[in-house]
Amino acid sequence: MIKQKSVGNTTIIQPFEEFTDEKWKQIAQEELKETPEKSKQEITTLKRLLNNDSNLVVPDDDEFLLRFLRARKFDSKKAFNMLQRYYLMKLKCPQLFQSALPSQIDNVFELQAQTMLENRDQFGRRVYVIRVDNFDSTKVTVEEIFRTNMMALEHIVREPETQIAGLAILLDMNGLSLNHAKFFTPYYAKKMVELVQETFPLRFKGFHVVNEPFYFDAVMAVLKPFLKEKIRKRIYLHGSDLNSLHAFFSPQMLPKEYGGKLGPFDNKAWRIALLKDEEYFMNIQNYGYVNSRPEETVDTDDDLLK
Repeated sequence: MIKQKSVGNTTIIQPFEEFTDEKWKQIAQEELKETPEKSKQEITTLKRLLNNDSNLVVPDDDEFLLRFLRARKFDSKKAFNMLQRYYLMKLKCPQLFQSALPSQIDNVFELQAQTMLENRDQFGRRVYVIRVDNFDSTKVTVEEIFRTNMMALEHIVREPETQIAGLAILLDMNGLSLNHAKFFTPYYAKKMVELVQETFPLRFKGFHVVNEPFYFDAVMAVLKPFLKEKIRKRIYLHGSDLNSLHAFFSPQMLPKEYGGKLGPFDNKAWRIALLKDEEYFMNIQNYGYVNSRPEETVDTDDDLLK
């Protein structure tokens, strides 16, 4: 965990807008070992492994399988293990990990507590913003918050650029109080960490905490036992220092609340985008384990954290 109170000269690579298809191919090859030949070979192997798991029903298309291969740097066996864990997670704990239907969670959207920013950061990463103060425990449950976060991840995991570059999370802890304690119990903390570290096929590249109170250490004390060292190193505590935050995220892509140029925080555009994809969220509920499930596997590989 890094307490990022001041940042000196920070080297910023070219803006995302300048990324070309060739640039994405170069990043995928350098970071994920991805080539057309490797991709074809590992997809074939992954399909063969899936054929041996007759109880698992998944989409039969290469694009779906690529998200798992990219998350595991084109190691088909590790991708297969992750795919099994992904659907086991949904089977064992559907109240948390089955993504919601956008049309059914107006109460969550109306809190203005979560949104996926429209623009990517300078590394091509998606940025997901969560505002804890807006989690009104009288209006939403922990399960609804979890499932909305899952919906956010399911929505962007289809994007090849996001599979390659990954996701950064901006967590605003302003207003953290005892009313939010149930969102950070060891049970929910463990489930959240399992999702990030081992199960969901996205590369989580940074967790940026702003406006954290002095007692935020109590939250970290709950999380730490479950965190791998590489994830700990990707947690940045900025406090109220916007210059520190802007060393990682350009003001051009941020809402006004974070010293940005985009106007006040508003999840309306994100909400509309999700509602347009209602059919997609309905369809993904048709996949998973039927009848029985395999013995759970434990894959301790850290590819998601690289």
